[in-house]
Amino acid sequence: MVFVCCGAQVLRGTPAPRSPLPNPYPQTVRILAWPAFDNQTGNPYNRLLYAPMADMGVTVDEFSPGRALQSALLGAHDAWHLHWPDDLLSTTPRRAAAWRVAGLLGLMTLARWRNIRMVWTAHDLGPHESPHPWLERFFWHHFVPRVDAVISLSEHGLEAARERFPRLRGRPGFAIPHGHYRDAYPPAPPKDEARRALDLPAEVPVVLFVGRIRPYKNVARLVKVFREMDAPERAHLVVAGNPASEALRRRIEAAAAGAERVRLALRFIPEAGLPAYLAAADLVALPYRDVLHSGSALLALSFDRPVLVPGRGAMSELQAQVGPRWVRTFAGESSNAETKQLTPEALRDALRWALRVKRPARAPLRALGWDRVAAQTVEAYRVVARGSNKRAEAE
Repeated sequence: MVFVCCGAQVLRGTPAPRSPLPNPYPQTVRILAWPAFDNQTGNPYNRLLYAPMADMGVTVDEFSPGRALQSALLGAHDAWHLHWPDDLLSTTPRRAAAWRVAGLLGLMTLARWRNIRMVWTAHDLGPHESPHPWLERFFWHHFVPRVDAVISLSEHGLEAARERFPRLRGRPGFAIPHGHYRDAYPPAPPKDEARRALDLPAEVPVVLFVGRIRPYKNVARLVKVFREMDAPERAHLVVAGNPASEALRRRIEAAAAGAERVRLALRFIPEAGLPAYLAAADLVALPYRDVLHSGSALLALSFDRPVLVPGRGAMSELQAQVGPRWVRTFAGESSNAETKQLTPEALRDALRWALRVKRPARAPLRALGWDRVAAQTVEAYRVVARGSNKRAEAE
């Protein structure tokens, strides 16, 4: 059996084919996903991944503690598919986080007794900011041995997961890319219309940071670097997103104080508002201190905007997938901590690159279509399920 864990509301797929052609997926696979659809307002990734599976012989249920217990007791699923399980470590107070960790590990143990498999998508290799370091060590020590297969969004990420957690080398591993966000958001308005809506000058270059603002994303550094940059043609910087804390908000506001060409929209940007920000931009800059994969980079590319990212994690792999006309990296792999950071010169050169390099109207994202990504994920489930069935027969 296979076990998939994500958090969201229940969606039952329709296993029957929609055409008279033979069903290429003759056996239904039952997945409990955490999350599946509940997080679609803040991040449509899971919805986009699981929605196509209804036509692939896969039933996806939303994870909840009660449903997980029922699944474990009755063997009601083949697999749990877990995304971001370490989010439990962000719970405060510490006692509440410990109870949630213990609950998940206990449910996983019970489910595996019923031959339900655990599949983990390693979006990251741990929280970027850990409020409970001792609990994090405990969690990974007990979580990884319960994992039956790992999915990463890149070959680099898969190898990084195996390096950090050597026990994963003995488990099936799959590199399945992050899909694009085309058609997941409202269409983008024309650039001039977006500029008017955001009260931005029509003819100046615009650098954009957009998305949830957390300390590791280095937004205050971006503001500082922009202000120090020899800005071509009175360029503007727009920062749009909700800071994770008031302290972080104050830090960014202090960095931008008195800068007339820096525009701050430090608030949650709803899905309907995102296209205007992206349409108004000439370059999306993501100056992260630490990165493995980036949904924000995929979001920018989905709106056909060139993106600047650190040369760390899987960003070079993304550049190879999409092409150097769309993805530019700065020196994120240096052993010197300071030169890993974005510099004024690197930002200036990236903006000139974004403005001067000729590129097609649309970024080449066909390989990142969700039907393809979902099909690869379903095949991973079936590989793990076959191994599970062999183990059950041996027992």
